[in-house]
Amino acid sequence: MPRRLIALLLSTVVLASCGATQNAASVNGVAVLDADLEQTVKDFATVGESPIVDGAADGETVRGLLTSLIRAEATNQLLAETGEPVTDADLDKVRAEISQQNTEGFPQTLIDLIVELNAATAALGRVRAPEASVVAARYESNPKSLGLLCVRHLVVEKESTAREALAELGANPSDEDFAAVAGKYSIEPNAKQSGGALRGQSGECIALNEYQAGFDPDFVRGAFDARTGVPTEPVKSSFGWHIIYVRPFTAVSESLSATLNSAPGEYLLLGTLAAADISVASRYGKWNPLSGQVVAP
Repeated sequence: MPRRLIALLLSTVVLASCGATQNAASVNGVAVLDADLEQTVKDFATVGESPIVDGAADGETVRGLLTSLIRAEATNQLLAETGEPVTDADLDKVRAEISQQNTEGFPQTLIDLIVELNAATAALGRVRAPEASVVAARYESNPKSLGLLCVRHLVVEKESTAREALAELGANPSDEDFAAVAGKYSIEPNAKQSGGALRGQSGECIALNEYQAGFDPDFVRGAFDARTGVPTEPVKSSFGWHIIYVRPFTAVSESLSATLNSAPGEYLLLGTLAAADISVASRYGKWNPLSGQVVAP
């Protein structure tokens, strides 16, 4: 297996506990152990993917690997919640595939890691979207838990203008009401035609990682904190002052369901990470939910 693929293999790595007592992080109270992180860093150094200088690995490398282990634990929790565990058949199939690859010089612990990663990916691919009633309930109570957000917004130059628009919207505007007010106030091009509706690669319901990768962090914070059907207070970003509105389920149900059903395991994992209680030991950094990764303190 070419070494250049190693970094990609850690996107949702699954590791077993080594019995260490110190925690590098936790996900919903479940520990990600120092021993697992240290072993992974050591293995990456062995294959030349994580240089060790003066006895220590680069901080960015360690934070990237810890992010992967956190995603791994979130994957484990999602698979347990949905009843799609990694099976012996999954593991055996991956082992057979890897036996045909060039893994000379790879530590056994790294090979085991790669096996478990690919087996977990197979299990994640079998995850099905929840029933429609469950999707509706989750979208209303915590929309980001589905891994997607369906948003309208308006953007203006001044906070006072944003508050004027907010007053016109009221506490619980309909989707049509928000579109009309966005068309009236927003300085965004084509706001009158779009009603402030955002569209991404998957349509009008955008994956959380697309927000994290391509949107202003302050806007992302506002969108992630927004309640369904309730306009946010004015949110300042590098583009101006926004009012953000997670659209009601009735307005986006077909689009949301179609997108979610296209890759439910992937979207639900994004949602699991966004909704999880994640903590990181301060010696490594801190968890940044706006980027979905461990960052420097």
